[in-house]
Amino acid sequence: MPVSAPAEPGVRLVAPRQRPAVRPATLDPVQRALAARRSGSGPVVLLGAPGSGKTTAVVEAVAERVRRDGVPPDGVLVLAASRTAAAELRDRICARLSRTVREPLARTPHSYAFGLLRRARVMDGDPPPRLISGPEQDLVLAELLAGHEAGLVPAPPWPPSTGPEVRRLRGFRDELRDLMMRAVERGLDPDRLARLGELHDRPDWVAAADVFAEYQDVTALSTPGAHDPAGIVDAAAGLLATDPELLAAEHGRWRLVAVDDAQETTAATHRLLDQLVGGGRDLLLAGDPDSATQTFRGARPRLLAEAPERWPKADGAPADVLVLPTVHRQAGRLRAVTVRVAERIGSAGAVAQRRAGQARGTPPEDSPDAPPGDVGAEGAARDEGDAGGAPGAGTVEVHLLGSASAEATFVAGRLRWLHLTQGLPWSAMAVVVRSAHGTDPLRRALVAAGVPVALPPAEVPVRDEPAVVPVRLALRVALDPAGLTPEVAVDLLTGPLGGVDAVGLRRLRQALRGIELADGGARGSDELLVAALTEPGTLVLLDQFVSRGATRVAAVLDEGRRAVAEPGATAETALWRLWQATGLADAWRRAALAGGSGGTRADRDLDRSE
Repeated sequence: MPVSAPAEPGVRLVAPRQRPAVRPATLDPVQRALAARRSGSGPVVLLGAPGSGKTTAVVEAVAERVRRDGVPPDGVLVLAASRTAAAELRDRICARLSRTVREPLARTPHSYAFGLLRRARVMDGDPPPRLISGPEQDLVLAELLAGHEAGLVPAPPWPPSTGPEVRRLRGFRDELRDLMMRAVERGLDPDRLARLGELHDRPDWVAAADVFAEYQDVTALSTPGAHDPAGIVDAAAGLLATDPELLAAEHGRWRLVAVDDAQETTAATHRLLDQLVGGGRDLLLAGDPDSATQTFRGARPRLLAEAPERWPKADGAPADVLVLPTVHRQAGRLRAVTVRVAERIGSAGAVAQRRAGQARGTPPEDSPDAPPGDVGAEGAARDEGDAGGAPGAGTVEVHLLGSASAEATFVAGRLRWLHLTQGLPWSAMAVVVRSAHGTDPLRRALVAAGVPVALPPAEVPVRDEPAVVPVRLALRVALDPAGLTPEVAVDLLTGPLGGVDAVGLRRLRQALRGIELADGGARGSDELLVAALTEPGTLVLLDQFVSRGATRVAAVLDEGRRAVAEPGATAETALWRLWQATGLADAWRRAALAGGSGGTRADRDLDRSE
């Protein structure tokens, strides 16, 4: 009997499951007062300690303006300090409104400024703007400084402490670029930077101002319409100040401007807000001056103290100031310690938020007035309260150790004790350090003690990662053979490409020198290292145990030269050929799968290299 062909698989469209609306949060009296403010009520400043519900108050205030006052979601501009914070805030507001919108409800000041400039340029028929990346900035500065050293243009009057050997360093260019970007954020042009240098007896600032002026001229000619990331916000503020039609359009567009974590805003953002919300328009600033973490990048936490006078109401009276009274993330002992520490540090002009009390439900003995333990002169103290007593009461301990290694060992031992004896999962533990410089020794100690470590994304640019630098060096040598100096040769040999240790490098030098003397030559070991990597014929005369690292490096450099010589070669194709020639991917993959401290390092190197 005939057999019918199987039916073609079909596709059935199913309506997406409706997500339940997010229930409104339980608000304290101050949060309710903020949410109850109607459209047109003018500017308001919200101060709150960490964990007091500032972001929740912002979300609820925005939701009420949309739900109750009929403000369109696209008429609310919410600014956050970072892309991560903006994404989280955007998700919370959209979930609270149970709707989607055409434009992001929350964004960074840089994102808003870029969108404004792009819209204005497109409307004028000009090409859209673009941001100058960090590597591009570094390349321009390197070429300018090299031109000064070569005498192509007059060099700035650098002080004796900033000699040519210093100006050739990448670290110097990084600091020079940082100075220029901070000047841009504060609206300083090269002339004003030079005057400040003369006023404060900083000849390095005067010289940097000359480089700053050259940098602006070069970028304006080579990349018209491009902006430095630090200057994009100031450019937007300047555009609004000089274009009355655009300013009027933005005033009509935004019914409310809200800024979360306002302590992280820069002087350029302040000037942008001057244009957007002047004249008593609706503005909500929420933040804590004590929690600023971006001051090294230009953040001005004093904004919150100056805001009531800087952005007054329509009648000229200072803006209203609300202070959140309750900290929800800290119970008794922890809150008491925070209060005592905060009382001993300086302020950025606002201190009312420091008086916030603990949330309800903490035992009376854990009130902020009760001391959390006595820190004696010996440098160690402990809150002797029972850590397993009241739920969430917390335990506070202070320990002073004699060295960084002793500190790391103590932390590792304490985490193991909590996990093995108290049953605390590793995922519930966190170690906070003051700066990224303290992470490496602590991480090594934790891994050695068997404590699993998950590091946040590195602050180091990928180009400066130890696993990436050798590949970059190899590409540089492939593009410019003269760049293979003795120092670069040593870096390649002792890095991941060569894998030669100090003893192996010494043996290689001695072996090459021995062959040179036998042939009647007089070249030094530095010159011989460079020659061996450029023309590796000499390496076949050496013992394989001595020459294997140099042979690997020479093969990688040879592959790089062939890669860049191919027609149509790009940086991407050359780097990929170099990476494949190193053979490190398989070795690191095996090490990563093997686990242990070496596996963790190999896994991290793979993430940064591929």
